Amino acid sequence: MEINEAVIQFIGAMGYFFLANSYFNKDKAKLLLVQIVSNCFLAVHFYLLAGIGGAICDIVCIVSDTVIFLHDKYKLNKKKLVATLLFIFLFSACIAVMLITNSQFTYKELFPIIATCFIIGSLLSDNKNVIRIVGLVAAICWLIYGIIYYSFASIVFEIIIIVATILSYIREKNIKE
Repeated sequence: MEINEAVIQFIGAMGYFFLANSYFNKDKAKLLLVQIVSNCFLAVHFYLLAGIGGAICDIVCIVSDTVIFLHDKYKLNKKKLVATLLFIFLFSACIAVMLITNSQFTYKELFPIIATCFIIGSLLSDNKNVIRIVGLVAAICWLIYGIIYYSFASIVFEIIIIVATILSYIREKNIKE
């Protein structure tokens, strides 16, 4: 039984809806829980679009958000946390993508991996502008991936994120001057 293309795009839209709403939570624990829900929708969305690398990256983000939640709860060392997350992510993503795609690691699967590495790496910084620039690179990678797999929800959302990030960076720069 094939799933209707509109249903697949709706699942992606729901994922991005939850992702966008997660940023309105003032409590970090709630933000992480909403992002876990978001990544569940997005993992299914990209899997159904045959974007295995994107689905795997979303699954890794579910694990990462859970680890970050536990980090905050138990006050673990931040640099060790990020190093651990990056290692777990890179190792699991590369192995999983190679296994699932019959040991053929295509350029397409690099985009979500690069994006997720940048996002996890941004956890090392407390500088808002560094986080914005890193987020911009990640959004561009996810935009390209969305275009490759015809994820209309991803394309629209990532364009909005790119524009909003650039505008917030410019605004922040103008305020400082």
